[in-house]
Amino acid sequence: MSHDDEQSVWDHLEELATRLRRSLLVVVVSTIVIMSMPSDPRQILKLDFGGYRPLISTLLEVIQDSLLPEGVNLIAFNWLDTFYIYFLVGISLGTLVSLPYLAYQLYQFINPALYPSERRSMYKFIAVFTVLFALGVAYAWFILMPTTFAVLYRFVYQSRVLPFFSVKDFFNMVAFGLVGSGLFYTFPIVIWMLVSADLLQIQTLKSNRKQLFVALIIVTAVFTPDPTPFSMLLMSIPFYLLYEITIQVLSRIKREPVDSVVEAGIRASRELLARSQE
Repeated sequence: MSHDDEQSVWDHLEELATRLRRSLLVVVVSTIVIMSMPSDPRQILKLDFGGYRPLISTLLEVIQDSLLPEGVNLIAFNWLDTFYIYFLVGISLGTLVSLPYLAYQLYQFINPALYPSERRSMYKFIAVFTVLFALGVAYAWFILMPTTFAVLYRFVYQSRVLPFFSVKDFFNMVAFGLVGSGLFYTFPIVIWMLVSADLLQIQTLKSNRKQLFVALIIVTAVFTPDPTPFSMLLMSIPFYLLYEITIQVLSRIKREPVDSVVEAGIRASRELLARSQE
């Protein structure tokens, strides 16, 4: 590698480090602002902070009212549990608010190396990724998480155990369940990338459904926030439906390559048929 090439590599690394520092700074500032905001924004305009109540406190109440079964109580086992939850929700919202800026920094870094057609593909990638991730989060919020907590609480109720749970464990399950489900639902993009790069054939996807089902059970056991078979089923069914939809879409937009031997046989058959007709 020449000196110019080495200098170019170091320039790219320096640019990457600069953009990462900017992104981290924006996430930190956004997190601090969100953790400091009052529940009532009018308090900021009036400069009245009497009875100050953080915005995150209201959000924590919304999460509990939406997902916790009736009769369940959350308790903190040590002094840092509530601070950990505030920080977890704050940094999650700070990262979410900063996503447009993070995406812009990523685009600015890779943009010089992209062709016009690749830029258009990147726009589609971001749009599809956002839609699928939001679909996974919505599914977890409205169906997966409430059902999971209801099923687990049923075991507690039948065991005659007092329904007191760790607040830290509850919000860890919520965060892991929402993010895990969102990422889980973006798997069609991975398949599309592999098929586009000719690393995976559509016919292979069609002929390996049984193997996929076994792998699906293993993966859902990791991604689901609890080990009950019911939650695994709730994750597996939509996943398999998305898998079938992905195959159908890819079959329409990408034609399977024909094997050269088969193609040669077709040409020979056509020539033989043409000669017999002469």
